[in-house]
Amino acid sequence: MQDRVIGSFSFTEKTLASVIYLHMLESFVFSQFVELKPHVFLQQDGAPPHWDTIVHSSLHAHFTGRWIGLGGPIFWPPRSPDVTFSFGDL
Repeated sequence: MQDRVIGSFSFTEKTLASVIYLHMLESFVFSQFVELKPHVFLQQDGAPPHWDTIVHSSLHAHFTGRWIGLGGPIFWPPRSPDVTFSFGDL
C-alpha cells in the first residue's frame, strides 16, 4: 500500500451527513488498513461530518492517536500549506 491513495468516493446523497460519512469509513476505509495500522495515518479536513462525535469515537477506536483533523489527536490547522494534501503529482 505504499504510495497509494484510497478513494475517491461518490455519494448519491445531496448532503453528506456524519452518519453517511461514518458508514463510508467503516465500509471502505477501515478495512483497507487492517494489516498496516501502525504505519497509517488518516487525514481529514474540517468539514462538519468529519468532526461529529460519532465519527470521532470511531476514529479513536480505529486510529488511536493516528488521525489528523479538527478535534483529533493530531491537530490540523485550517489552510496550513505544511499539512494540506497536494492534489498534484502523487
